[in-house]
Amino acid sequence: MSRPPERALMALLLTTLATPLEASVDASAYHGFWLWSATRHQPVLEQASTLYLHQGEILDRPGGPRFVKLGRVPSPLKAGQVWLVVRVNALPISPAHQQVLVRLYEAWRAAGAQVAGIQIDFDAATRQLDRYGDALQQLRRALPPGCKLSVTGLLDWAKTGDVAELNRLPVDELVIQTYQGTRTVPGYQAYLPAMAQLTIPFKIGLVQDGEWDPAWQTTLAASPHYRGEVVFLLNRPAPSPGAGRAISSFTPPAP
Repeated sequence: MSRPPERALMALLLTTLATPLEASVDASAYHGFWLWSATRHQPVLEQASTLYLHQGEILDRPGGPRFVKLGRVPSPLKAGQVWLVVRVNALPISPAHQQVLVRLYEAWRAAGAQVAGIQIDFDAATRQLDRYGDALQQLRRALPPGCKLSVTGLLDWAKTGDVAELNRLPVDELVIQTYQGTRTVPGYQAYLPAMAQLTIPFKIGLVQDGEWDPAWQTTLAASPHYRGEVVFLLNRPAPSPGAGRAISSFTPPAP
């Protein structure tokens, strides 16, 4: 008798966990990237099929939440798909800031970029995913038709949280980050088998030059909901004067 798909995937994940083969994350082997504000241009950006562009932060302040604009201005991009990323440290997102996100989306679309939607970068507590889902539902209602919603996620969400609650998040994709800051989370492999329980589209986020066993990519691909990897680009050692370009001046070639 064949195993149910979920059990078969779990078996594959556990097999991969038992035979790790760590390697450094070589960004040139990937086609999806996070491009945070102030990150210098890298040649790998020319091969990007998907870009996640940091556009600002909604910060909790004594006088109330404030939006801080960061990153490049709207312009055409070579990438076939663009997500506009906003870091958030306070929820729910106010109606005024929901409209800020709508205007960002519309401005990039008007500039000719192939914008898929908005990505929210928020470290929700694992035991408060239900409240996070409510806040995302409010935001989703404010977004225009055709604007998708993506969120970043913590490794701990699937392993120790309520996976059913996670699968109810009103999003078009979830990108689970295997790193904190600029370093891979130690023992990240122990968290990955829980991904077999996800029934929403998901990706794995890697950090450039971080640790990663590429065999996981094949293993995770056994899930019909897996959509690949996204690499968080880092600033490399400073180039010689005049050799580098800041993100604010980076202009990919036209499609």
